[in-house]
Amino acid sequence: MDVLRLKQLEFYGRHGTEIWEKENGCRFTVDLALEGDFTEPARSDRLGDALDYRVIFARARRVVEQESHNLIEKVAARLLHEMFRTFNVRRVTVRVTKPDARIGGLHGGVEVELTRTREEWAAQFHDRPAAVETAPE
Repeated sequence: MDVLRLKQLEFYGRHGTEIWEKENGCRFTVDLALEGDFTEPARSDRLGDALDYRVIFARARRVVEQESHNLIEKVAARLLHEMFRTFNVRRVTVRVTKPDARIGGLHGGVEVELTRTREEWAAQFHDRPAAVETAPE
């Protein structure tokens, strides 16, 4: 399987269980890995045959910056949903990091990583086959 990775995407979001997190927000970083068969874009050299990482970035930004959730697990699940809903890929790995989590003695932040195949995602979150949306951002 081929992999496209977007690493250390930085956003400002309002996720957390504390009131100040919802009101003030904080920094989040996101890593995405989308897996599939990239033979056709490798042959054609056409953007229309490839995963457009500008659209991937825009979808991730919308989830992190425009939504508000209590848990970073939910943010990661929403990112999985957006990637499968938008792109014809077989597997997605999402890592969401909250680098400035306010916990005494914590210096590396907290992060969660979710990996699902399209079939696992459909069964866990939808109980039906997952269709790909083709509307560009």
